[in-house]
Amino acid sequence: MTGLIAALLSAAVYSLGLAVEQRALHRAPGISVHRPLHLARVLLGNPRWVGGCALAAAGSVGLIVSLGLAPVSVVQPAFAGGIATMLLVVSLALGEPITRGEKLALALMPAALLLLSLSLDASGSTGTTPHLPLLLGVSAATVVGCVAAMAAAGRAGRYVSAAAMGAAAGLAQGVAGLQGKAVGGLLAENGLLAAVPTALASPYPYLYAVGWAVGIVLFQTSMQRSRAAVTAPVANVTGNVFMVVLGTVVFGEELPGDPLQLALRIAGFGLTLVVVVLIRGNVARAEADTARTRAADTSTDATTPRRTAPGH
Repeated sequence: MTGLIAALLSAAVYSLGLAVEQRALHRAPGISVHRPLHLARVLLGNPRWVGGCALAAAGSVGLIVSLGLAPVSVVQPAFAGGIATMLLVVSLALGEPITRGEKLALALMPAALLLLSLSLDASGSTGTTPHLPLLLGVSAATVVGCVAAMAAAGRAGRYVSAAAMGAAAGLAQGVAGLQGKAVGGLLAENGLLAAVPTALASPYPYLYAVGWAVGIVLFQTSMQRSRAAVTAPVANVTGNVFMVVLGTVVFGEELPGDPLQLALRIAGFGLTLVVVVLIRGNVARAEADTARTRAADTSTDATTPRRTAPGH
């Protein structure tokens, strides 16, 4: 239960960071994955975005810790579900319109978390040591595939929707998540001080940096095109599926042996996937709404007279 609670708290911090990032991005110049230097200047030159990114990074660190405390098939869905729920709550608090499907998703997430918590078994195993060749192969193939797919679409002049870009970002973040679970395992086994040199001597933090970098470029671009309440669940549930399926195999974790607990675990995981179905159809409208909002903000900034200091 400790790992589940840690995952939910991490999701709350991560979601707050995403909300701050989104507000900063909607007032920023347009960014594109095909102009990486311009993208870096826009993002790193925006203090509000950097602050939001720091909060999201703190949430990610919390996820790493929680992955060392409970099975990935519990922690990862709880984290993804917590983010989706928090972002929809933020949308409501800001007065942004949400559809009936999104409201249903908001209602399903607590039910999914309840099922996941009921599926926990004190005797269940939490994998801490990965099968290294399998981890390296999966990580390399996924990151290269995401980058190649986005590059091919750009060369062909095809429009890539925020949902598709968010899904690719989710896969890259899933790669980072696998490395994070490996680091979390080192922390759980050795403690903080002893785990640091061991982690630095392993490939995990460096592969985490690669997956995180690819994921954040794709995700920030997708989030500028649409609302975080749309793109974040797509990215997180895609990463969720990736992490749960491959993480369970790579770390040799066993699913609950009791049929009832296994059914609860599968049902809780399945409800997190329903969010994609509920939200996916609203992406086009959300992109159009966001484009109008950004255009209105830009127009307002351009027409608002700048104040001058007294005496000028």
